[in-house]
Amino acid sequence: MQSEFTMTGHASAPGKLMLAGEYSVLDGGRALAVALDGELQVRCDAFHETGASGSATTVLELHSNLWPEPKTIIIDHDEEISSEDPYVDAAISALSAWASKPAKVIFQVSANLDPTHGAGSSSALRLAVLASAKHIAAGSLINLAELADSALELQRRGQPAASGYDIAVQSRGGLIEFRRGASRSLSLRSEDHLDKLASCVTLMVGGIGAPTGPTMKIFMEWLVVRASQTELMQLSESMVDAWQEFLSASENTALPALIKAVAEHRAFMAESPVFPQRVATALENIPGLDVSWTWKTTGAGGEDAVLLIGAAAALIEPRLALARIGWHQSPFKFTQQGLTTW
Repeated sequence: MQSEFTMTGHASAPGKLMLAGEYSVLDGGRALAVALDGELQVRCDAFHETGASGSATTVLELHSNLWPEPKTIIIDHDEEISSEDPYVDAAISALSAWASKPAKVIFQVSANLDPTHGAGSSSALRLAVLASAKHIAAGSLINLAELADSALELQRRGQPAASGYDIAVQSRGGLIEFRRGASRSLSLRSEDHLDKLASCVTLMVGGIGAPTGPTMKIFMEWLVVRASQTELMQLSESMVDAWQEFLSASENTALPALIKAVAEHRAFMAESPVFPQRVATALENIPGLDVSWTWKTTGAGGEDAVLLIGAAAALIEPRLALARIGWHQSPFKFTQQGLTTW
């Protein structure tokens, strides 16, 4: 096939961390989330047949630093095609960016977001694949809101209950409050809130992981049987308020109230079948628990990632306790950087 190279597009999406709002965000509650400087990069190369107005089929070639060999798929544009694989599905959807379909598109993914850490690798993948293609087709002009909507539509094919908080924070960066599709920045291009988070929050990873779909299903079934949706909402909203008061207060004057709110929320979550009991056992006898420091699960829960919260000196022993069961501090920092294209 004779072809000519048209253009190359790149996109990079950050990781994410949910501070508060697990599950209650699905019922209209607020969530707090922050971007992490872990990164998923996508390069997109598009080829068109010489002299052709558009191709009836497109060859998709998908590369990833997690795979030894590329995947090759031939797409017939007269057929409706989707895939349960988020990478394949995003690549197929990305073809809609071109009115005149390329004969071949090559996507290359490089990421340091470990899927077992709950850092938003799948949502970052969808965002960056779509953005890299739209960067080419739209001549570098990308409507961020439309892109986020498209990525959320893809996400909901695999996770019908997805709220979209992860895509919201990964597209914008920084610290956001999210509720039912609406988000607002809490960092306002200032590093103050992120610096304060970094001084009192340690993200620990290293568990067996907790895939969002299966973990969420188990938790939601338990929540319905227990009829505790209202209780969870109240605890979650109180925790969001405590986080915001902590971030806005001078120094650490609101830290005790945050520790109390997180401890009450964790006590509720500890009854669920997906709660990480091994982590709880490792931390339960450390002095100062729920007084000078506390901890919580994040995201879907389970052995995905946990937050240690407290002044730096108070978190030394909890970090060592988790290290003894194979956990370690995440290498990622909080960042203002959201989705970028070039």
